[in-house]
Amino acid sequence: MIAYLEGQILRSDDNLIVLQTTGGVGYAVHVTQHFAANTSPDELITLHIYTNVREDDISLYGFHKLEEKELFEMLIKTSGVGPKLGLAVLSVLSPTQLVDAIHQSSVESFSQVPGIGKKTAAKLCLDLKDQLKRHPISGFELGMEGASTTGTASTGVEIDGVFSALKNLGYSEKEILAVLRKTGSTDLTFEVRLKKALSLLTPLR
Repeated sequence: MIAYLEGQILRSDDNLIVLQTTGGVGYAVHVTQHFAANTSPDELITLHIYTNVREDDISLYGFHKLEEKELFEMLIKTSGVGPKLGLAVLSVLSPTQLVDAIHQSSVESFSQVPGIGKKTAAKLCLDLKDQLKRHPISGFELGMEGASTTGTASTGVEIDGVFSALKNLGYSEKEILAVLRKTGSTDLTFEVRLKKALSLLTPLR
């Protein structure tokens, strides 16, 4: 499995480059649009590679920084996100912007990515925050270690926040209020309550 490549760019097109190694082998590598736009033919580059293997295809995805590759791998572990969509996210959001969007549960940031609607964005925020807590990426820690997991002191604020988030996703007040009554427990954090509410609302649509 290829994990790292160094060589010269033969050509680039949108988010695909052809990289020629010193051994004379040319590799087609998918990269972010930002990276492709800021490179030029004959430029010597190094890339951390994610190799995606399927029955009918082997594709390479390249990243200039290791932490960017790690964020990509985190994205594609999320339900509904494949390599192409993961690369699209990193083409729109820089690593710092992506982690900020996860930390702030910014549905708007994820909704900028083609192919991601508001409901998918809300689920992504929750799933990715859980992943970052379990598997921190060096330099991009969420800084949540000292945070309370109960949220009892701000339950009312959190319920209001969940109500606003669901309202922005297009759910009616009637739907939201019915589901919030079912989430019940006062010891739920904003993230857990929102995730539970979404799981109850999704079958209704």
